[in-house]
Amino acid sequence: MNILLATVFPLPGGGIWSFVSNLRNILVRNGHRVDILCTSNQNSKVVILNSHTCINLEPFRSTLNSKLLSSVPHLVNNPWVYHAEMNRYLFEQGISSLDLSQYDVIHAQDVISATALSRVKPDSVPLVTSVHGFLTGAIFHQYQSINISMENHNIWKTFVLQYYSRLEQIGYEASNVIHTSSLWMKGIIENEFKIPTSKLETFRYGVDLSDYRHMPLQKSKSEKKIILAVSRLVYLKGLHHLIEALSYVKSKEKWECWILGEGEEERNLKAGCKKFNIEEKVTFWGHSSRVKELMKQADMMVMPSLQENQPFAVIEAQLLGLPTIVSNAGGLPEMIENNRNGMIVEKGNSIQLSSSIEYILNNPSRRNQMSQYAIKKGQVMWDVNTLNWNILQLYKKGIQLKQK
Repeated sequence: MNILLATVFPLPGGGIWSFVSNLRNILVRNGHRVDILCTSNQNSKVVILNSHTCINLEPFRSTLNSKLLSSVPHLVNNPWVYHAEMNRYLFEQGISSLDLSQYDVIHAQDVISATALSRVKPDSVPLVTSVHGFLTGAIFHQYQSINISMENHNIWKTFVLQYYSRLEQIGYEASNVIHTSSLWMKGIIENEFKIPTSKLETFRYGVDLSDYRHMPLQKSKSEKKIILAVSRLVYLKGLHHLIEALSYVKSKEKWECWILGEGEEERNLKAGCKKFNIEEKVTFWGHSSRVKELMKQADMMVMPSLQENQPFAVIEAQLLGLPTIVSNAGGLPEMIENNRNGMIVEKGNSIQLSSSIEYILNNPSRRNQMSQYAIKKGQVMWDVNTLNWNILQLYKKGIQLKQK
């Protein structure tokens, strides 16, 4: 088959890239031709990776801006919505010049690209969409972080949230078949957006297990136990709760925390470390190309997110034998067997998170048992060959729907 994997977001980088790159590699190994369509240079270009296809979006900006302001003049007063509309129409304008008839399947990686592709692709080509997260929910948390005095029910009623909810709805309706990796996300699409169950297929992500075999943990030479967090530094990821939890940790073991990632919350998180007097115990690594190497030195990983689907950082941690503490947000509990390969705590509960960290620090035998089980369970759960089979069934379903 000729397959187009497409997203409105820039690649490489991020969770979408982890999914797309693993999927492309296994599809190509099995004889399929795969192109990856994305944006680059801060959404100023549309490109097909590893090809000469590059469409400059800037020449379209002025005309689109005039059309937006003439049809919805008040939009400029709401930058959240204005920039989202501008970027999605720029993307649509860019891809409209591509020959999409060459593909047997178009596989969108977000609802925004799904909406744009549905408007310009040939009707005979099926549109499959993988949903990697709850877009409107993510916007809710972002909006909440800068409107802390606003009641939650009032945030959901704002123009911004109503806009993103409608945008998400259109993306689901435009797709012929939808893939979710968690039952949590499936439930949202069914219950909040009223998409028929028959349109949905749910199966886990996958990675190449050969990348993780024969990779024993290589503990840090430091005497301290390493608590690791791998995440974008944004409010949604709940790292402010981790900082508070660390201030409560009482352990006979010496420890330090490594935080890998970049984002707008870095200054606030560092201020939190200072407030709780744990500055010397927390290291911010920023962006790192050595994630697996640093994971192998750690003793546990923590993901205290307020919303999450199925993060690859947890998958990688399990395959490397790291006990992982996660919040009960979104799809995270579906990844962990509590007290077997990690622990599940209530989201936003810093006391409970602190207690779980202490338990893993203070119980080396249980920590080792969790580590061994994480590897064993991970080898079964995250095999890319299973993902390959499931994806091909998804594509066949999409093609069959178009042939009726």
